[in-house]
Amino acid sequence: MKAAILYKPLSLEVKEVEIPRPKSKELVIKVDTSGLCPSDVKVYRYGGYNVKYPVILGHEVSGEVYSIGDGVEGFKEKDRVVVAADAYCGKCRMCRIGKENICDDQLSLGYNVDGAHADYMLVPSRFIERGGILKVPDWMPLEPMALTEPFACTIHSLRILDVKYDDGVLIIGDGPMSLMHVIVAKAFGISKIAVIGLHDWKLKLAESLGATHVYKGSDKEKVIESVKNDFPNGLAGVSVTVVNEETVYEALKLSSKGGKVVIFSGLPINHSMYMIDSNIIHYNEIELTGSSGYTYEEFELAYRLLLKEYNQAMKIVTHRFKLEDIHQAIKAWDDKESSLKILLKRS
Repeated sequence: MKAAILYKPLSLEVKEVEIPRPKSKELVIKVDTSGLCPSDVKVYRYGGYNVKYPVILGHEVSGEVYSIGDGVEGFKEKDRVVVAADAYCGKCRMCRIGKENICDDQLSLGYNVDGAHADYMLVPSRFIERGGILKVPDWMPLEPMALTEPFACTIHSLRILDVKYDDGVLIIGDGPMSLMHVIVAKAFGISKIAVIGLHDWKLKLAESLGATHVYKGSDKEKVIESVKNDFPNGLAGVSVTVVNEETVYEALKLSSKGGKVVIFSGLPINHSMYMIDSNIIHYNEIELTGSSGYTYEEFELAYRLLLKEYNQAMKIVTHRFKLEDIHQAIKAWDDKESSLKILLKRS
């Protein structure tokens, strides 16, 4: 089988390797679709604190069960499935207090266990034991189900913001995760959904997906003025999907008093230090927090959302590549003028 193996930062090769064989309580899936995540590109270029080399990249995946080890119950060969990207330990303090998404001892596809950018993927026993595999109905296309994991991350972000119907949410960025926020915010019944971005066609797509207000521009002060004209009291929830000093500044300036700002995307360590105006946070009692991953409940919510909204979700897919063309896919990801969500197909 083919697999995209990362040996160290900037050393990614697609090689022929043996199909994995499941041990007791493991199974192997034949991959149908894997999504190219921004974190895949980050790990490829900069590495990561929990990456164990060499590793097969990829964690957004759908496919069908290919082989099953002894002791696995509830699955059979040819079952169509989607697999969560992480298997939480269930024992650490974070898991015990309901924050399993920041588990102290998680297994993560494409980081410390081999992932989805391969023709076949081994699913370790903990993923199965913790309920990290969901069956896909026969009528449902497998391709959109590869988006379950990023949609789960988006659901987690919006649940942290906890925006009520009329309070309004602002999404900074116009990439695929931003547009997923729009889809989820609309599904949550939020009446005011604003998006700040740089590309006309992406903002137009955001409107078609449910955004009520869109703003284009790289001049942060002009953008802030435009948003404040429409929302003089600010917006109760702000998700920063493109993180830099300017976008964090915009988020704090545009949050309502008592509002929440979520830093949705992580960056390489050397690129993640910014100055912020602490007075904005202090005098307006703004809660600045992060959003990392998702819980298994949110993974299932994303699964159920996609069963209903997969046609909307697929509108953000702009490119499909073969696995062996992953370097070309990364170049396409870099071209923000033309790309949104990129998928790697096996057939």
